Parts: sequence; structure tokens; C-alpha cells
Amino acid sequence: MPGPEKPREMLFVVTDENGKAGPEKRKLIRKHAMLGKNRGKTRNVKPVKMESPCDAEDSMEYQDEGLGLLIRMRYPTIPRQVISELSLTQFAVDVEPSVIHDLLKFSFIAKRVMYPLERHIMFHKNNKVDTMWIELWTSDAAYMHAAVFASQAYVFHTTTSETPVAARRAIVHHSAALRLLRERLSMPKGDGKVSNATISDSTILVVLYLTLHAHFMIDYKTAKHHMEGLRKIVDMRGGLIAFSYNTKVIIELLKCDLSIALNNGTQPMFFNDPSKPLLPYDPTLLSAKEPKSSARKLLVEQGIDADLVQAWSFLKTFCSTIDSAAEHKRQLPKEVLLNAMAPVMYRLLRMKSFDSSNVDEAVRLGLLIFSSHIFLSWQGVKSRHTYLPNTYRNCLLTLKLPSALPPQIFAWLLMIGSIAIFTTADDAWLMPWLRGNIELCEAHSWSEVREKLKECPWINFLHDEPGQARYDLAVSSHVQMDDVTAP
Repeated sequence: MPGPEKPREMLFVVTDENGKAGPEKRKLIRKHAMLGKNRGKTRNVKPVKMESPCDAEDSMEYQDEGLGLLIRMRYPTIPRQVISELSLTQFAVDVEPSVIHDLLKFSFIAKRVMYPLERHIMFHKNNKVDTMWIELWTSDAAYMHAAVFASQAYVFHTTTSETPVAARRAIVHHSAALRLLRERLSMPKGDGKVSNATISDSTILVVLYLTLHAHFMIDYKTAKHHMEGLRKIVDMRGGLIAFSYNTKVIIELLKCDLSIALNNGTQPMFFNDPSKPLLPYDPTLLSAKEPKSSARKLLVEQGIDADLVQAWSFLKTFCSTIDSAAEHKRQLPKEVLLNAMAPVMYRLLRMKSFDSSNVDEAVRLGLLIFSSHIFLSWQGVKSRHTYLPNTYRNCLLTLKLPSALPPQIFAWLLMIGSIAIFTTADDAWLMPWLRGNIELCEAHSWSEVREKLKECPWINFLHDEPGQARYDLAVSSHVQMDDVTAP
């Protein structure tokens, strides 16, 4: 005897003022009218070809007209299955469907926007740690408010048109997240112990969202205050080693810390004690045979500081590792990213004994700018901070004996500055100077210049296209060879 019939899902069809449904709705009605009609029949189904993550990624693009971004990604749209499941999901905060749509869209593109190397780094695995970022939407109101605030702030600050609705939403959810965070941090502590909620992963993520936004808004005082709070919470947990189960949280914390320090010329919150050791260089990269490079030899011959030469070599080897992964369509563990970013950037930040017009300082800043570009920069979001561009510009323009730097190294320093931080306002002095050093390298085409630049830290899929654009602009400028050593 057949069991009781399962209750059917009730569907609502919205009609227009004339009582007619749209084409998509009529199609839906026909679909449900045919339910059961073809039961028992079989049809030939073509086998689905499975692609590797890298292959799928290379064949998909996400175009967001509102944000003005063209982003290649694994998920070109929000899967319908996700939307249907979320319609039954009880979130920690009551929000409008359009807000959920923005939050989902932001979540799907976030890693590609926030990580320039994302396509060749394996960030996601099917485990609880990697899915907690979304699962917290259903259980933590402060985190949900912070996530919605971040998505609305991103929409507001990157769209080309006025979006007052997104601005208002961002303010409302920012205030709610901040209020709930303050309540959580002021919770009474029993038996002299800190509340688990106070030092939970979700609390850290809420403060992280607020810190990033304050930094983006060039509110250094607030960003520094939040960053100090993050450092205290991490210390309460037992230090960064306590988060070894969640590499991505460590990466996010250090990225935020490095960005604030680098763009404001201040000391970072982590690894800021000179008496304590820094994270060691990744031994697998440090011991790897560095690709043949005349650039490193030139640095040694010019007497560049040994620690700078080591940082240069380490970055060069890391770039070769990423390029190899790109060539073979592989993804590297996210630990490789962490073990490259943290050791080299914190070391470079700690080297502050060079004179501002010294060639060592020019190399140090060039390596920091290169590192910031590959580890910290956001795609489609132009930094409004001026400290680093001004510092680097002044260093280049006031160099003592700039001719002491080989033209190949100088061309790289100018090229990286042009790609990463300088604006069109700098072209008047930068492009002729770049052209002069290219000519001194005896390079007569982009392919020849590219080979010279590849002997320095360089990542093909990140730098080839913008590098060629800068080269074309430089060679179209006019400069006398007598003017090469100064803009």
C-alpha cells in the first residue's frame, strides 16, 4: 500500500496589472503542469565533462555592470540551488532579499577581489573551518551585521553611480555590529576568566571587518584602535600559533596589520618587538634553487644590504613558484602564501636604518611595494592612501648617485611603482625616466624588456599586461639621454 503523499510545495505566481504572468513565470507554470506526465520515461543524457578548478576558472567570467568590474572566477553567477536553500534559511538578522543577494555576490567574488594570487592558491576545502565564514550568518547577529555592512560598503565605494540606499544600509548595519560588539566585549567575566564570546573567532572577524573599513576610509585612529583590540584578543587566545587550525584567519589578520602599517608609515601590531624573532623564511622556498638571474648578481656587486638581497632572492623564488603553478594549472596550499607574505614583509618593515635618499632604501621600498601589490592589493579598488606613493616618489627623486643602481634594477623600480601605486599625474617625470633606463638596458622591444624584468621579482599573469602598457607609454615619450639620471 503506498504511503501518504508528500505535501506539495505551494507556489505563488506574481502577475502584472492585466492579470498576466511574465514569460519566465509562464514557463514555470507549464513545468509544474507537466509534473508526473513523463514519469517512467527515460531520456539520453550527455555525460558532463568535469574540469579542474583552474580549467573551470579560466573559462568563466563575472561581469558586474554596477561595480564596473570584470572578474574571472569559479562561480560566474550565484547558483540557483544556493538561492533556493537560502530561502528557507533562518539568518541571525532579519534582512531584505536584495541584501542577501548583495551579500552572496560579495562572498562569491571576495577572494578574487582581495587576493591577487587567488586563482593559484587553494583557499577552500570542504571542512568546517572553511565554511564557518558563511555558517556564522545563521548564528551570530554581530557577525551577520558586519558581513552585510562590508558587502554594502563595498558596493557603495566601488560603484560608478550614486547608491544612497547602499550607503544607508552600510551605516545601519555598521552601527548595529558595533553596538553588539561593545555589548559582547563588556560581558561580565566569571571567576576571573574571559568570556568565550569575547575571544571567539566570530568576534575576531567582526573586529576585522570594522578595522578594514576604517583603514579603507583613511581613518587611521579608528583602524589603529581596532587593530590594537585584535592584537589583544589574539594574545588572549595564546598568540597566532593558537590559530594554526585556520590559516585564512591568520592571513587576514596579518594582511590587515601590514596594510595599516605600510600605508601610514607606522609600526605593525604583530612582530613589532625587535627583541623577538620574526617568522622564519619558508625553508622550502629559501632552499630552492633560485632561477638564473643577473639582477641578483648586480645587487651584490653594488653592495646592496645583504638582508635586502636575501629578501629579493626569496621573492624571486616565490614568483617562480607561482608562475610554475600557473603554467601547470595547479593550486598551491594557502600556507605557501602565508609563509611568503609574513616573513618577507615584516622583515622589510623592520629595516628602517637606511637613509631616505640611499639606494638601499629605494630597493627596500620597491620590494615592499611589489609585495603589497601581490599580497595586499584589492582588484578594482584603488587605494586612496598617499603616504607610500609620496615616500617612494621622494626617495626616487632624491636618490644620491642614482647611477649607482644598474639600469635593469632602476627600470624595475620605476616599472613596479608605475604598475602598483603611481598615478597618471606621475607620468610626466616617470615615463621619460623609465624610457631612458630601458634604452640603457639595450632592450629594443617589449619581449626584450620583459626578459630583463623577469630576472627581478615578477609574476607573469599579474604584471605582463600592465607592464606592456607602461612600456608602450614610456617608449612613446621623448627624452634626451642627458636627462636619464634625473626627472
